Amino acid sequence: AFFRLQRGYEHRIYESWQMRAAKRLREIMHGIRTKGAPHGWIREDLWARLVEFWQQEDFKKLKQVNKRNRASSTGGSLHTGGSTTYEATRERMVS
Repeated sequence: AFFRLQRGYEHRIYESWQMRAAKRLREIMHGIRTKGAPHGWIREDLWARLVEFWQQEDFKKLKQVNKRNRASSTGGSLHTGGSTTYEATRERMVS
């Protein structure tokens, strides 16, 4: 497919791509951690370091805190704007 990007949107496109790529990587790493087996692209020495990191108490505590935060129905991080971005909502509120 061929398409053209409007000038001036490069930064927003890059930010969007980075967010999606980061989310996908988190999903992949979660699957790897849950399954307990590395993908072929993770070197053995790095796999050993990841397993060691995941077994640390600090990581386990952070994992529990994040789990509680995701399950919460209240709080400052709850996004209820639907598909409207924070930026667009802020602009509307200022106007």
